Amino acid sequence: MRASLSSCWLLLLSVAWIPAAHAVEITGMKDFPNLQGRYAPGGDCQRQPRIAIDAGGMAFEVEGRNERVARLEYAASYGGNFYEGSSQWFFPFGREGAYPVLMTFNADEKPGVLTVTPHDEGYTGGSPLSPRNRALVAGSPYLRCR
Repeated sequence: MRASLSSCWLLLLSVAWIPAAHAVEITGMKDFPNLQGRYAPGGDCQRQPRIAIDAGGMAFEVEGRNERVARLEYAASYGGNFYEGSSQWFFPFGREGAYPVLMTFNADEKPGVLTVTPHDEGYTGGSPLSPRNRALVAGSPYLRCR
């Protein structure tokens, strides 16, 4: 019994030292010029969904509807304290502490690749993906348009 209590205590202490990922609210994408451009499934901008990134923010064209997002969350520490890769993470549709989808630019360390994955929607026992978010996830991965 004493050994198992010690093991539990060590586990709790080790978990306490794991760094948390924090998102920072930003306005626009002016600080991310390398990510700016147009993205579409397979890099074919004739296809939808299309995502455009510019200094002012992000624009989404999904099923013929346009939506612009200027205020979003940048997950600056999502890769951990010692992450030195090129991937960058954003939550474009955060509301009341919930982030339905996660956008990963330079996904898998590949420049020009953007993935959109479920985050707070679409999981067993959670709320389902909204139609817009379902379309964005289905179109992933995106490539910078040719």
